[in-house]
Amino acid sequence: MTQQSLFSYEEVDLILRGEGDDDFVGMSAIDGLIAAVVAGPAFIERDEWLRQIIGDRAIAAAPGSQTQSLAQSIMRRHDEVGEILAHRPEAYLPMFMQDEGAIVAEQWTIGFMLGVGLRAKAWDKIMLSSFRQTLAPILSVHLVGRRMMPDVPEPELDRIATTAPGAIANVVPILYRHCADRRASSRRLAKSRSPHRR
Repeated sequence: MTQQSLFSYEEVDLILRGEGDDDFVGMSAIDGLIAAVVAGPAFIERDEWLRQIIGDRAIAAAPGSQTQSLAQSIMRRHDEVGEILAHRPEAYLPMFMQDEGAIVAEQWTIGFMLGVGLRAKAWDKIMLSSFRQTLAPILSVHLVGRRMMPDVPEPELDRIATTAPGAIANVVPILYRHCADRRASSRRLAKSRSPHRR
């Protein structure tokens, strides 16, 4: 599929959020999910996390169909994030929603926490360690994330949340580096278990 046949990220957002399908998330939440998948401690196969966005239809989409274009457009962002975090982390910028000019991180964190939930056991080692404090800008914006920081008073979480949009851009590259060894080990293990390998 050529680059011209892919959707822009604005079009992806419109397709998922603009057709009355309230169950589908928009591009900001997708970007948060991708951040957790790319930067987190566990390797997750493409089909598994894509199902969280567009369901099983992404797996069996016909060549040239809108669903295939949608899946490949989302994968383009996945690949972009992977390349940026690996080679130029200072350039990483999350895709946040805007509300009357104000940056809103909530939808992005919903996607991120969905990604955490896909490999909860692998993330437990992070959430139960001191590194959890590094993730405070993300966790402070999400209700479940706040529950993961019971040692931090609510007023402090509120304060952290107000600066979250700016801080998250720095947190994700740090997370990527922190999880590099575990993520590589998880990838090797997953590939060794693949039925396509002998």
